[in-house]
Amino acid sequence: MTRTVLAVSLVVASVLAAAPAPAAAQGSRYAVIIQGASGEDQYATLHREWVNSLAAVLRDRFKFDAQHLTLLVEQPGQGEERSTAENVKSLFARFTKQVTAQDLLFVIFIGHGGGDGADAKFNLVGPDLTIADWNALMKPIAGRIAVVDTTSSSFAFLQGLAGPNRVVITATSSYAQRYHTVFPDAFIRALSAEAADTDKNNRISLLEAFTYASRLVVQHYEQAGRISTETAMLDDTGDGVGRLATATGPDGSVAGFTYLDAVEVPKVSDPEVQKLLLRQQELTEQVDDLRRRRTMMGAADFDSLFEKLIIELSVVSRDVRRKTGGR
Repeated sequence: MTRTVLAVSLVVASVLAAAPAPAAAQGSRYAVIIQGASGEDQYATLHREWVNSLAAVLRDRFKFDAQHLTLLVEQPGQGEERSTAENVKSLFARFTKQVTAQDLLFVIFIGHGGGDGADAKFNLVGPDLTIADWNALMKPIAGRIAVVDTTSSSFAFLQGLAGPNRVVITATSSYAQRYHTVFPDAFIRALSAEAADTDKNNRISLLEAFTYASRLVVQHYEQAGRISTETAMLDDTGDGVGRLATATGPDGSVAGFTYLDAVEVPKVSDPEVQKLLLRQQELTEQVDDLRRRRTMMGAADFDSLFEKLIIELSVVSRDVRRKTGGR
């Protein structure tokens, strides 16, 4: 990044900190929570609690449209479906028709996994789907996809589901990690934890949730006096290699600008201010989208587009502050 772009970025950051927070999520948001076969009553109860907690976060905190939030579960209630391979295929066929390139699809697995490599699986109710099956179901979907496999033996899904325009998070980092995980609870808690918002923009990105949840997992095993049997991984470059929360590398640049919420633009009575707020939102969306695509662009192209957007955003944000009583 050039010095000019960096300098303007710092100015914009200070301007936005005092301005009304715009949304940075593009298009519509879809989510599916898939609870697999539990095997035992204790897991059935625990997994259902996690499903309910996550559904409440998506519905109440992140304001997901009820028509865009689907629950495939072991014992379905009203408005839910059974987590069978047939129902999964039917749902993803609908996503292929509904989800556009501007939309985000969030998929999370809660339950048990097993197997190695191409034989790894997520335990559905009845026949399971292979990793290749899951990948084939997701491939025709036009939008951005974020997959979080919170189960044991989920490591193989990191490479198996990796691809362009995807964020993939797994609860485990090797084939040897086969035990039941606590990562689902940690990840759900991270989505609502104020401490997870490390950049203090009042939103929690998938990277921030991944990082905070990983820390909670470590704390869980330390407090229990046990050796950890799980270590979460994240891949968003599409190479399927990924990284740990404590490591550095290219992975995280997309997840860091991927959010599950969509903050509404404040509504004001002054039409001129409202127009500025809407433009501020549009520009913020474009900046975040450009950052998500950074690894797929040449440095010169990125810097040129980024500088153009960030300068206009700084001007609009300055005007918003002036017209709303800021300095």
